[in-house]
Amino acid sequence: MTDAPYHRLPVPLSERNWGGWAAAAVAATAGVASWSFVVGGFSAYYVGAREGTATMIAGALIGQLLVTLSQIPPVTKYGIETLGTTKPQLGSRGAILALIVQYAILIGWNIVLIIFLGRACASALVAIGLIGEGTSASAAIITSLVATGLVWLLLQSGSSSLKIVSTIVAILIIAIGAWMYWLLLDTYKVSDILNASPIGPNEGGRLTNYATGIELLMVSTLGWWAYMGGMFRMVNGAGKGAVPSMVSLGFGWSAIGLIALYSGLVAGEADPTIWMAAVAGPVAGIFVLIFVALANLGSALVGAHCAALGFGELCPATRNLPWNAKVAAALVPMAIVIILFPGAFYDHIGTFMAFIGILVAPIIGIQIVDWFVLGRLKDMHVPSLYWHDARSRYWYVAGFNPAGFIAIACGGVTYILLLHPVTFVPNSDLFQYTTATLPAAFIGGIVYWVLMRGRPKN
Repeated sequence: MTDAPYHRLPVPLSERNWGGWAAAAVAATAGVASWSFVVGGFSAYYVGAREGTATMIAGALIGQLLVTLSQIPPVTKYGIETLGTTKPQLGSRGAILALIVQYAILIGWNIVLIIFLGRACASALVAIGLIGEGTSASAAIITSLVATGLVWLLLQSGSSSLKIVSTIVAILIIAIGAWMYWLLLDTYKVSDILNASPIGPNEGGRLTNYATGIELLMVSTLGWWAYMGGMFRMVNGAGKGAVPSMVSLGFGWSAIGLIALYSGLVAGEADPTIWMAAVAGPVAGIFVLIFVALANLGSALVGAHCAALGFGELCPATRNLPWNAKVAAALVPMAIVIILFPGAFYDHIGTFMAFIGILVAPIIGIQIVDWFVLGRLKDMHVPSLYWHDARSRYWYVAGFNPAGFIAIACGGVTYILLLHPVTFVPNSDLFQYTTATLPAAFIGGIVYWVLMRGRPKN
């Protein structure tokens, strides 16, 4: 027995007991959360309802297809976690870069979720008169810390918690999400939604704004790369993982994000905890609060689980730490940010998404080339993924693969040349035809292919 819920060693096929429905529930629980509203609200600046519906769904599906191709084959074939899949490309020691990226994504998104949840709870308490406006900030911090503690408790049984909690949460958030759609369409005319203009489009014209809408969803969706190993390594086949990946993480979270797009356009407010309470009263606000609490806690649970697994690969010493110590490594940074500077972090989400695009897009492109063009998936030497010395076939140069790092750098530069990663203002006219994520992934993959041709597959 490998005690799979608690460590990153490969999960034997006999112990991978998640079917397609369990994987879909966990993926839906991770995918549907407040970031759907955040990204949907951003999209309302660039595109209207018609264009936004197309760009959000298309961007999310394209982004998730890239993530699925890079992660589902190795994760489900070998039962390994996301970080392990990067060692053939970056080297036994070079994979530390992937660990930093993965850890930053998981912790960063979890902080966003928990802060959003705390603010939503504080707003609800103010609305029903239990606290005053002057104490709302303190109430938000306290609620966020309580939510962090709840995640700690739920993670005590590792991946078993994900399977049980996610099934319940997925059903509830789908039901409440459908109700939110109904209330939105019942409150505002469909024609008003369809005819609403974008809030603050770029000056480059309609095509540039379409590309921006697609890019926004693609670069956000790439963040799921960090979650894939933790969610799908308990699945015993690529087919059982690919469909839930595309449906729950590709289509699912963009479908909920459309609620924020439409409400942002016609109500001027993408946050459902605000506009729904305004149009339907405090009872509706309570239901939305329940939705936010379930969705955010479920997503934070998945993220913290994956981050704890990732921390275990930092070095041999962390690998041998008790599970609770690894969970603490995932949750303590969240608590520090929540207490000391929640507003500063939350107000710079756009910068955080830029970080994802610049680094993750090239990594994904490199992995796709490694698996499907160079054909190194079938020849992966799994023991070498867990050796941190010259015994590993992925030792390369002192533990680093120069080809992988050069390819990531070239892909990242490509992204920046096409799009300013913080302001989302195009740096080149090519952006409107190519986006920035797709060229970054493509250039990263091409450079890696050129540098790795002719090398032994393992």
